[in-house]
Amino acid sequence: MSSLREQLAKMNAESPPAARCVETEFQPAAMVTFCPLQAKEWTVPWARLDAVSFSNEGESERVELFFPHHHVIAVGEHLREIMDDLSNFKVRCLRDLPASHRASLKSDGVFISQLEVRLLADPSKHP
Repeated sequence: MSSLREQLAKMNAESPPAARCVETEFQPAAMVTFCPLQAKEWTVPWARLDAVSFSNEGESERVELFFPHHHVIAVGEHLREIMDDLSNFKVRCLRDLPASHRASLKSDGVFISQLEVRLLADPSKHP
């Protein structure tokens, strides 16, 4: 058993896991983290999700998530593929990646080119 662990450790050291735009769980996650490139990261409880919208914008797709104090906007490619995971709270992390990472992903894979988290209200002013 230890040789298997050693082999896995060696493989992970040689090729670290590739960055992904979407990380999912097999079961619903309690929290979701939004990691915009070069911006503040946010972790919010899925239980506070009010609404999700999806739309096409020419060649890209747009997903918007509405929480009481946050409005999250993701723009990219093949985002429709994650709608079921979003509505079932199975996404644990969303992140956007620079365009240079697009070539390293599958051509039909989910790619988020822009992720924005807007603070809607100052939560410190609420009881």
